[in-house]
Amino acid sequence: MMSEQKELFPTTFVVLDMEWNQPIPYIPSPVDPKTLPGEIIEIGAVKLRMNSEKDFELSRPLRLTVRPIYYRVMNRQVSRVINKSTNDLKCGLPFQEAYRLFMDFCGEDYVLCAWGDSDISILRSNLKIHGLSAEMNERFMDIQPFFGKVGENTTMQRSVNYAVDFYKIPQTDDFHSADKDAWYEALVLKESLIDYFSMKNTEEKTEGFIPLSSYISNPNLTMQFRWKSDVFPTEKEADEKAEQEVLRCPICNEKLVADLPWFSSGHTHLSLWKCSQHGLLAGKIRAKRTPDQKYYGAGQIRFANASAAWYVKEKWQSLSEVGGGPERKNDPEAEECD
Repeated sequence: MMSEQKELFPTTFVVLDMEWNQPIPYIPSPVDPKTLPGEIIEIGAVKLRMNSEKDFELSRPLRLTVRPIYYRVMNRQVSRVINKSTNDLKCGLPFQEAYRLFMDFCGEDYVLCAWGDSDISILRSNLKIHGLSAEMNERFMDIQPFFGKVGENTTMQRSVNYAVDFYKIPQTDDFHSADKDAWYEALVLKESLIDYFSMKNTEEKTEGFIPLSSYISNPNLTMQFRWKSDVFPTEKEADEKAEQEVLRCPICNEKLVADLPWFSSGHTHLSLWKCSQHGLLAGKIRAKRTPDQKYYGAGQIRFANASAAWYVKEKWQSLSEVGGGPERKNDPEAEECD
């Protein structure tokens, strides 16, 4: 990760966008859709080189068409969005060759970027099913929450279209082709970085300021742990039981310490946890209904970058400002006061 100002320049960001076909429910699938939820048919990428706070260089977009071998009939819903037909799927490069060309485009030293985390998840599943290593570049940045924080100071998940309009970026091409979307996302990243440095120069020493390095994480460590409680007659009982789970780091098995204990946000319970070796993890619990109308608590913890941790803290803060705050749970000090 980048830590000091002098290490920021130059930095090359590779913005990745992909399009993928999806299985069709009434057509027998050659693979388990849970293993391959989407088969990549387009890879688009743009390099953004950051030389200084105001000096940026954009590459020409990379566009690679991939010929699918599993989902060879175009899903109708996907077709409506990306305007491709089944005939279009007959052309393109084998996935292995397309991925090699993409990696050649990336080079050696870069930060991989995408809008949201779905592209990375889909890429991993495609790499695995083709027998390739699913290890990602060790530096990854999700542009979506970065834009939300520095552009609007919001935790709302905005679309690329929204961000393009927000920055008044000219729309010379339609969305929903991998290379065009990567281009727009790179332009949004550029404007967001400009906003970041403007904010940094005025707010760096304030409590809410998040350094750029904290938005960049190792996607190979984005591991998670899931658990389920026993079944109970009510949601409340199921949630309370799920909250009693002793949580440990998914990497080193160290017992986690509560940074922000469980609190209720609507039907979801949120929390933050800390591992001394691997940093913050975000927790979430939601009650699920069984066929016989009972409930169990479904929980998960996963490693949280700065924006994910900020989201949980913002939820806590916003609920605290309305009606005296959310119900805070598993707080030893609160239990002692009772």
